[in-house]
Amino acid sequence: MRSRDHLPWQNCRVADEPDDGAVEAIAIELAACRQRGIERLDVSSHNQTAVQIPVLQRLAGEYVMVMQLHAHGRIQQLKFLFRDAIKAFAVENEGDALLVGDLFFGDSLNRVTKSAGELLDLARRKSGYRTEALFRQVRRTAFEEFARFLPDFIEDAKLGNARNARPGAAASGSVSVLPELTTPAYYESAPDPEVQRQEAETGYVVNGEHFTRLLAEAANATIVGFTNEKLASMLRTALDRKRAALQKPDACWDSLRIVFLSDKLLDLVNDERREYPSQEEALRRRREAAMHGRRTVSVFLRGLPVGRWTTYESNYLPPLVGTLFEMPNGRRIVQLLIRRPQRAAEDHLYLQMEDTQGHYFSAAFEEIVHSSVDDNKVVPVGSPAADAPERFHVASTRYRQNVLKDGSRASGWLPLVLVITWRARSGRAEPLLQLRTQLNASRELDRLSHPSGHILEDDRGRQQDFGLQDAVPLRAARRRVQMETSEEDSGTLRPLGTSRYIHPDKENLFFFVYSCEFPEGFQLSWEAEMSSVSVSELLSIRDNQALRLALQLCESPPARGKARTDAFEIAALNLTLHGHPELARHMMNAGSRGPAGIVRIAPEIRDLEERTRQTWSGLEQNEVALMGLSGLQYREFFSLLLPYYESVGVTGAADHLRIIREDENARRAVARLNELYRDESVMESILLEL
Repeated sequence: MRSRDHLPWQNCRVADEPDDGAVEAIAIELAACRQRGIERLDVSSHNQTAVQIPVLQRLAGEYVMVMQLHAHGRIQQLKFLFRDAIKAFAVENEGDALLVGDLFFGDSLNRVTKSAGELLDLARRKSGYRTEALFRQVRRTAFEEFARFLPDFIEDAKLGNARNARPGAAASGSVSVLPELTTPAYYESAPDPEVQRQEAETGYVVNGEHFTRLLAEAANATIVGFTNEKLASMLRTALDRKRAALQKPDACWDSLRIVFLSDKLLDLVNDERREYPSQEEALRRRREAAMHGRRTVSVFLRGLPVGRWTTYESNYLPPLVGTLFEMPNGRRIVQLLIRRPQRAAEDHLYLQMEDTQGHYFSAAFEEIVHSSVDDNKVVPVGSPAADAPERFHVASTRYRQNVLKDGSRASGWLPLVLVITWRARSGRAEPLLQLRTQLNASRELDRLSHPSGHILEDDRGRQQDFGLQDAVPLRAARRRVQMETSEEDSGTLRPLGTSRYIHPDKENLFFFVYSCEFPEGFQLSWEAEMSSVSVSELLSIRDNQALRLALQLCESPPARGKARTDAFEIAALNLTLHGHPELARHMMNAGSRGPAGIVRIAPEIRDLEERTRQTWSGLEQNEVALMGLSGLQYREFFSLLLPYYESVGVTGAADHLRIIREDENARRAVARLNELYRDESVMESILLEL
C-alpha cells in the first residue's frame, strides 16, 4: 500500500500559495485530462469534443517557453510539464507523485499507449487500497496537491532561468535561458533567428554504432538515404536495445520514415565503389545494394505495428542525406552524412548538431518527405475466375502489410508468382533455392524456397483478370527475379502452370508458376542467399519436415473427428513418400483411434525427427536449423518440383520419380495428397500447416 505522510484534512495553506479557486480549477482540469487520457485530449467526433483546459494549457505553454523545449501542440506541451513537475513533486510528496504519474502515464516513457480506463485500473491495483471509495478519495487529494504545486513549479522555473541568464547565451549554440516572460528584456534579448551559432560534433561512420545508439533512444526518426543497404540490421539492433531499456517487448518508435532514392537516379550517385573500374559494373553493384536495402528494410518494417512506419521513394536527388532524430524529451538531433567519393562506407563522415530554433533542418527533412512518393505497396485480392479456373479475377485491394496475418480469418485469395530458378553448370542442371531469413522474408523463415512474391497493384494496372500468359504475372515474375539479380533480363522466363495453397486461418494463395533458366556460369550475389541444392538434399530436408509436422500434429491434434482423420491421413501419406511405411500405418491408425494411439506413436517420430535435422549457412548466421521447404513447394514437391527437375535434367529427379511410379503405394500417395491439398473444406478445417 502507498505510504502517506498526511491525510486530506491535515492540509494547510501558507500565505504565498495559490488561492483555493485557482487550485480547484486546475484540479478539475487535471481530472478531465485523466478521464479522457492525455493522448486523446484533441479527439473530436460525433460523441466527443476536444477537452477544454485553459488554465493547464496556459501553464504548459509558459513552461515550454521558459525551458525552450521543442513541443508541437498542447498535448506534447502538457506531457513535458506533467513529467517534469511530477519528478519535482516527488521530492516532498512521493506517494501523491507516484499516483499522479501512474494515472497519466503508467509505465510509458514517451507515447502513452494504454487507455485512461486501463491506467486507472492499473493504478488502483498498484495502490493497494481496499475499497474503491478510499482510492477515489486518495486520487482526489493527490490531484488537489498536484494542482497546488503546479503554479509554484512554473514560477520556480522562471526564476531559475532568470538567475542563470547571461548576455549572448541564446546565440552561443548552447541551450539558452530566458528572463521573466512578462518583462521587455525577453523581447530585447531574443536572438536573431537568421543568425544562430551551432555547436556540432563530427566523426567517422565506422560500423554505425553512434547512429544505432541514437536510433534506439529516439521516439521518432526520419532517415534519408540512397541505398540504405545496411540499415535493416541497424534498425533491428536499435529496436532490441529500445525494448531492453524500456523493459517492454512490444516497444517501438512512434514514427519511422525512410526515404530511398529511385532506381532511375542511382547511376547519378558518385559513391564509394572504387573496386569497380567499370562504370557498368559499379552501377550494377549499386542497384544490387539498393535492391537489398529496400527488401531488407521493408521486411523488417512489416514486423512493426501498422501505422508506425512509412517508406518513400525520392524522384529528386535530395539536398541532404542523413537522419532527423526526435528524442523523447523534445530535442531534435540532426545527423548529416558526408559521403566521400571513392571511400568505403565506414570512412564517410557524419556531422551532428541539435536543430536550430527555427527548425530549419526539420523543415528540410519534411520537404524531402513531402516531395517523395509513398512507397506503401498495395496488393489485389480476389479469387480464381469462375469460368476459367486457371485465371485470377480481382475484386478489391489491400495494403500488403495487412495481409497474411496468422489467425486473422481474412477471406479471399492473393495472387502470387513462383519462379523455379535453375542454371546449367558443367553440362548439368542444378536448382537454385533461397534461404528465407529475416533479411529477405517476413514469413516461413529458415525454409528453402524458389523465389516467390506478391503480384502488386502496380503490376496489374487496370486489368481485372489475368492468366499465366498475360503481362501482369509475367511483369511480377521478372521483377521478382530482378530482385535477386539486379538485372532486368538475367534469365529466360517460361510459364509452367498455376497452383493453389489453402490456409485455414487467413487468405488463400493463387500461384502463377514460371521457370527461369540462368545462363551457364551465372553468379548470384551473396546477399541473395541463393545456392544450388541437389535432389538428394531436398529429399532429406523434406523428410525431416514431414516428421516434424507429424510430431506437431500428434502434440496438437484437431478436436473434430473428420478433421483429425484427414490431418493424420495427410501426415501418413507424406511419411509414406519418404520411406516410412510403418510410421505411416501407425499414424493412420492413431488418427482414427484417438489419444491413446497418438501417445504411443509420438516418441518414435520425435526420435527420428531429431536424428534427421538439417542445418544451412545463412548470411548473418553460420548455422541455421532448417525448417524445411516453403509451403507450396512442400505440398507439391512430388507433383510440381520433381517433375520439372526431371524435364530439365536435374540429377536424381528422374531416378526418384521412377521409384514412385513403380511403387503403387507411393503413386497413390501422390495422387491422394493432391486431392486433399486442393480440397478447401478439408484444408480449412485443419488448423495446422500440413
